[in-house]
Amino acid sequence: MELDKTSLQELRECCRDEAAFQRLCEVLSQNYDINPSQPSSNNHHPDTAVELTPSNHPNTSTQESAAQHYRAMLDAVPDLIFRINATGRYLDFKGNGLTHVLREHIVGKTLPDLLPPDVADLCHEAIRTALQTGELQTCEYELLEATGRRHYEARVAVSGVDEVLWIVRDVTERKRVEEDLRASQERLKSFFDATFEAVAIHNYEDILDVNPAAERLFGYTYDEIVGMPVLSLAAEKTKWAIANRWQSLNDRDQPYEYEGVGIRRDGSTFTGIVSAKAIQYQGKPARVVSIRDITAQKAAEATILQNEARNRALLEAIPDLMFRIHRDGTYLDCKADEKSTLLLPINALLGKSVYDVLPQDVAEQRMMHVHRALATQQPQNFEYQLRRSVIRPNPLLDHLYQKASSHADSLEQDSDLRDYEARIVVSGPDEVIAIVRDITERKRSDAVIRLSEEKFSKTFRSSPTPMTIATLMDGCLMEVNDGFCRTFGYQPDELLGRSVHDLGLWVYPQQRVEMVQILQEQGAVRDMEYQFRHRDGSIRTTLFAAEIIHIGDDACLIDVLTDITDRKLAEQQLLAAAERDRLIGEIALRIRRSLQLDDILNTTVAEIRQFLKADRVCIGHGTHDDVGIIVAESVVSPWKPSKGRIVDDPEHLQELEDAFAQGHAWNISDTRKITGYPKIAADFERYQVRAALGMPIYLDDELFGLLVVHQCSAPRQWHISEVELLKQLAIQVSIAIQQARLYGQVRDLNTELEQKVRDRTAQLQQKMEELQELNELKDEFLNAFSHDLRTPVMGMSLVINNLLNQPGETIPISRMILERMLQSNQHQLQLIKSFLEAHSAETRGVTLNPELVQVGALVQVIAADLEPLMLKNEATLTNQVPTDLPLVTADPVQLRRVFENLMTNALNHNPRGITITIEARVENGWLRCIIRDDGIGMSQETCDRLFQRYARGAQSRHSTGIGLGLYLCRQIITAHGGQINVASQPNQGAEFWFTLPLAISPNGIAKTRPEFKVG
Repeated sequence: MELDKTSLQELRECCRDEAAFQRLCEVLSQNYDINPSQPSSNNHHPDTAVELTPSNHPNTSTQESAAQHYRAMLDAVPDLIFRINATGRYLDFKGNGLTHVLREHIVGKTLPDLLPPDVADLCHEAIRTALQTGELQTCEYELLEATGRRHYEARVAVSGVDEVLWIVRDVTERKRVEEDLRASQERLKSFFDATFEAVAIHNYEDILDVNPAAERLFGYTYDEIVGMPVLSLAAEKTKWAIANRWQSLNDRDQPYEYEGVGIRRDGSTFTGIVSAKAIQYQGKPARVVSIRDITAQKAAEATILQNEARNRALLEAIPDLMFRIHRDGTYLDCKADEKSTLLLPINALLGKSVYDVLPQDVAEQRMMHVHRALATQQPQNFEYQLRRSVIRPNPLLDHLYQKASSHADSLEQDSDLRDYEARIVVSGPDEVIAIVRDITERKRSDAVIRLSEEKFSKTFRSSPTPMTIATLMDGCLMEVNDGFCRTFGYQPDELLGRSVHDLGLWVYPQQRVEMVQILQEQGAVRDMEYQFRHRDGSIRTTLFAAEIIHIGDDACLIDVLTDITDRKLAEQQLLAAAERDRLIGEIALRIRRSLQLDDILNTTVAEIRQFLKADRVCIGHGTHDDVGIIVAESVVSPWKPSKGRIVDDPEHLQELEDAFAQGHAWNISDTRKITGYPKIAADFERYQVRAALGMPIYLDDELFGLLVVHQCSAPRQWHISEVELLKQLAIQVSIAIQQARLYGQVRDLNTELEQKVRDRTAQLQQKMEELQELNELKDEFLNAFSHDLRTPVMGMSLVINNLLNQPGETIPISRMILERMLQSNQHQLQLIKSFLEAHSAETRGVTLNPELVQVGALVQVIAADLEPLMLKNEATLTNQVPTDLPLVTADPVQLRRVFENLMTNALNHNPRGITITIEARVENGWLRCIIRDDGIGMSQETCDRLFQRYARGAQSRHSTGIGLGLYLCRQIITAHGGQINVASQPNQGAEFWFTLPLAISPNGIAKTRPEFKVG
């Protein structure tokens, strides 16, 4: 049998200790030969593989010796050992230390007999695997025993055919240690993550690990903060101190603690306490630090110190006497300012008993409250009096006190008797604090206040001015005086205990809410004008004044009301009179300033209706046709309007004349009671009139019309002042009518004169326009002449310059050049004639001399004449006009001008080096000619105005032109009966085209050649 390293190690683990393992090795060496050349030894290195061969000892003693050795081996193993066959039956058992388990209780039983079903299945599966693979198998399981749940580890080794050795070890303690270690690690991790203090691990240079609290404290995420330099988390003023702290350590493992300032990610700082300790982190030395933010603590400490100073100052500022008194009455301490008067100096007072210092009755009273406070642990208050020979009187209060005492027999008049108030508070198990205050002044003030209250009560009740005291918020009346009851008609028992809201005293309850708000903000209200309701329902206007007072814990108000109802009525009457005068004055002023009768009448009826608060006011008058008409009206909804109504009933008109025959106002307070005027009564019913007031309007001592006021909602008693007002306004209306008549006469005369002036002005304007047109025609003629004459002259100048540039005194000139120059001169003469015709065309139209023209031949001649101009501008002219085009009926001179103007226009409005292409083709019985260039093009806006008079391109390189060329082109083409236009876009060149009628129509009929004239 060969034992390798693993087998030896497994045997070693099965032994109780090292001595048992050595004993096992000795037994093996005695019963087995060690091969191949390994010397016999009791000690074998576990890394050495050895082969053990059983010794051949045929005798029986040797076999017995081997059996003893096997038993020694079994005894050396501390574990339970079972022999189990493949079916799970126990064949043998050895239990070291288990004296309570007998062998016969095990052998012969099966796994399910002794083990729970799940454990038996687990063991059976391990046995089956070991027998199949021949390899050592291990498994773990738990058993519930009398001592609790136990953990076991089993090793299964094949020991024969269909049987195994089942070696079981109790690993409960090991499991418990492992579980405790795991729980400890989890607790440490939970503490690390859950602690409120920030925790970080560093190696004096970089951050190695942090907990969530550190992330929150510094404002970084975990990934951001790990790897950061340690000192980058410290404020600049703290970095130097931290570095010095590290350098001062005697040992790198020495723990330390310091206070520093940290810096967060957002730049804010905080004060913290840093505690550090050396640890091993991932096998390397490191420091674990806890950082506790004490910023709030520092602020709280500063606040505490401030509060202590403030409390100390408050204590020093309290003017009261303070005594520490023992349970037995001994003075332990005393606090008194320099102004306080003690019966004894402080040095003499301490250590004495209250019975030695105070009168007997006062001492007993004080000690009774001391014992009561110590017994109940509750503060005790009491008052007492002392007679002192030295007092500090207040002359003013003493005077008032003596005055009050003369009206109250119960008040003490002895000024040497002082009143004190004492408050006993428990300050320890057997001692109290006695706070003593001199309340003599307060007592005297209370007497003065009682006297004042008595005077106030008499004044409140006897005052004729209405006064009340009520709760502030709900207005419950607590006191009312006789003046209030008389003013508002109530008895006191009808008011007391009731709310002003229930009584309906305030006409506008919201005003009381606003008044209370003002009171709460300002503390008082003065001279506010409010309306209150009398018991009989009438309204009284008052001036209201109030202040907030406190009765007990309730906020109340005391108010004083001054009845100004009669004064307000008088003021209203004065205002009404002033308003009437104002209305009459404004209408009179409007009549003097305005001559528009309709505006005056409409404004008058509107202001009268508004002033009288009537439903309808209208003005009507008679006409020359003996009918009446309503010319002005102001009416409110929903009453029916009557403006424009015509009254043509003679009986109705007669009743109106009769009613106002005497020239007086017609005052009707109730239209239902009118008699003797059936037509007027029917009219009132039709327009729902319940009361009416009418006033006649006289003009030249004759009745002209009526000014009428209607009340439609109810009958109305008209006041004398209203009748007088209407009379005055009727006079003003008559004045306005007279003034309007005079204005009408003046207006008619003025209109006739203005018409004559307009006629003469129109004649002068016409003459001015004719002169302006003549001047414009003259300017156009001169501009056209200079524009069109320049082109041939430039051509001749170029030819002459080319000849002069040749060397020699004699310059040979070919006949062709002379012919060309002669032709150009003739052409100039022709142009002059054409320009004169163009000038004539503006006044009398364009005159053409049509003839049959071959456009192809004409274009060739024009191209040859413009060749020098093309060379000067480095331009290329491409002539694509066919020579076999049909004839057209046109004026060749004018047609030449069109071609030349379009081509020179292309040269003038484009940079050098452009290409000009001339094309022509027949389209729908017309010859279409096209001049195209590849220049800079133009916008659509420029294209639209290009053929207008004086229109110029924005890119023209010559400043002498005035934009007449293209205008003349349009005039010429239009005279021929054709059309001309341009198509272009910026940076895409331009294409000019025009059409000419063919001499012979497509159906073969020759066209006549009339004299064309276009005006």
